[in-house]
Amino acid sequence: MTSIIKFSLMRRLAVAIVAFVSLSGAALAGGAVADWQGTDDAAVRLIAGHDSVDGSGSIWLGLQIRLSPGWKTYWRNPGESGAPPRFDWQASENLEKAVVRWPAPRRFSTYGYDSFGYLDGVVLPVLLQAVSPDKPVHARLSLDYMVCSNICVPMQAKLDLTLAPKQIPPSSPPGAFAALIRHYLERVPQSAGPSGLTIHGASVNGPAGAQILRIKAHADRPFQAPDLMVEGPEPFGFGRPKIAFGANGHDVSMDLPVYAGTRKVKLSDQALTLTLVDGDRSVERSLTLND
Repeated sequence: MTSIIKFSLMRRLAVAIVAFVSLSGAALAGGAVADWQGTDDAAVRLIAGHDSVDGSGSIWLGLQIRLSPGWKTYWRNPGESGAPPRFDWQASENLEKAVVRWPAPRRFSTYGYDSFGYLDGVVLPVLLQAVSPDKPVHARLSLDYMVCSNICVPMQAKLDLTLAPKQIPPSSPPGAFAALIRHYLERVPQSAGPSGLTIHGASVNGPAGAQILRIKAHADRPFQAPDLMVEGPEPFGFGRPKIAFGANGHDVSMDLPVYAGTRKVKLSDQALTLTLVDGDRSVERSLTLND
């Protein structure tokens, strides 16, 4: 009789554990993962390369966005159409901050409008920092994002992943999720590094309402198909760059039309973020014109 009671209690405990995992994400050998949320065409989940924070209380997560062929989602600056993802971590516990890193996007042109984003799926790396490394981190994300194919669909998800306190040494080696997050981290544009790309000149010409932004760049290896995304303050927007190649292919000059709606304002003294992409190479630079 006692054995039957023990078995019944153990079975109830196992069911409770399974229920907890299904709600708050599963800890796996070498990582952790939450359940997919979404539809057949678009779904999201949180992944982690480890099941616990490190000694400093930090850990890299990934927001994995799965898309059916032909579907896209958007970068932090969606361009002339679309909408960027919106992140709300306020329901989290023991979380000091969450910093999203953005892999280099690509340009899409639809019905004469240019947008920036990711086709067929992406992982956005997210660096979490715990308030206390000695306590579990309950990462709870309320996410709004948009996906588009022939139509555009606004999506929402509530994601939940629990990470153990720091463990020294780690309880398990990094798993496949760590490699996946690292792959997309390597695609995040840096201000300097192994890409071999350099943005070395910026100027603006023309009267307010008809300005042209000129950017000059150099590549250690010849450019193949460069593209430039420019972010600036309201009300400014920037058109597709007109690209002129130097004689050896290592240098380019890119002219972008500057838009400000009906306002006759100049771009001078404005802070800009430039993202230069050439195939699998990218670089990012922040600058202020007329420094």
